[in-house]
Amino acid sequence: MHRLQTLLLPRLKSCAALLALIGLTGVARAQEAAETVNRWGLGEPASDYGYRFTDLFWLITILVGVSFVLVLILIAIPVIRDRARPGHKASFDHGSSLHDKQVTTVISVITFLVLDAWVLVIAMQDLREAYWAYPDGDDEGVYEVQVLAQQWSWNFRAAGADGEFGTADDILSNSELVVPVGRPVSFQMTSKDVIHALFLPEMRMKKDVNPGDLNKAWFQANRSGDFTILCAELCGFAHYQMHGKLTVLEQDTFNEWEQEASKLALAAFDSEDTESQWAWDWEQ
Repeated sequence: MHRLQTLLLPRLKSCAALLALIGLTGVARAQEAAETVNRWGLGEPASDYGYRFTDLFWLITILVGVSFVLVLILIAIPVIRDRARPGHKASFDHGSSLHDKQVTTVISVITFLVLDAWVLVIAMQDLREAYWAYPDGDDEGVYEVQVLAQQWSWNFRAAGADGEFGTADDILSNSELVVPVGRPVSFQMTSKDVIHALFLPEMRMKKDVNPGDLNKAWFQANRSGDFTILCAELCGFAHYQMHGKLTVLEQDTFNEWEQEASKLALAAFDSEDTESQWAWDWEQ
C-alpha cells in the first residue's frame, strides 16, 4: 500500500496541477473574451454631456439604416417588376416625365428634412447647450489644464498649490492626466509642431489642437476610473503611438494626490530645464 501511494501520489499531484493550469487558462480566456466583447459598441459615456452625442450617433445610424433599406426596396421593385421574362419585355425610362420629376423632388425634400435639417437642429442644440457651454473661468470649482501637443505625446500642465501657471509647483505629466470627478475640467491647448486632436472617447470630447493658436474644450466626468486619451488627427508616421491614460479620482483622493504631486514637482523643479517650462497666462 505504501509503495502504491508512493507511485500514485506524484501522478495525482501532477494531474491536479494540470487541471488547475487548464482552469486558470480557461478563466483567462473567458476574461479576454469578455474584454473583447466589451470593445463592441460605443460604451457608456463617462461625462455629463456624453449621453447627448451617444443619442445623436444612434439617431443618425438608425436614420441612415432605414434610408438604406428603403433605397434597396425602391431599387428592387423596378428590377423585379420590369425585368425581362416570358411574355414580358424589359422596360425602362429616363425619369424625364413630369410625374417622375415630382416624385424625385418630394423624396429629395423629405430626405433633406429628415436626414439633414432635423439632425442639424439637434446637433446644434447639443453643441450650444453642452459642448460649447464652457465653464465660467471665475468658478473656483473648475479644474484648469494646459495642453501642449507634440509628435508624438501629450504634455499636460496643471497649476500646483499656488494656483498659478508657470511656477515651480506646476504639476507636469506626459500622456497621463489625473482629474477629479464631478468637477468641470477646462482645457486650453496648443501644438508644438503639427495639427493634433485631443480625443477622450469615453468623455465624448474631441478638439483640434493647432500650432500658433489656443483652442479650448471641457468635460465633467460623472464616474471615477481609468479612461483613454487618443490623438484623432493623422500627425505623422508614429501617430499610432500618441495615446495615454486619463485617470478620474474621487474628490478626497484627488485632493491627496494633488498635494503630493505639487510637492514632488516643487522638489524636482530645475530652473535650467527650459524645455519643461512651457506655460502661458490662462485666458478667461
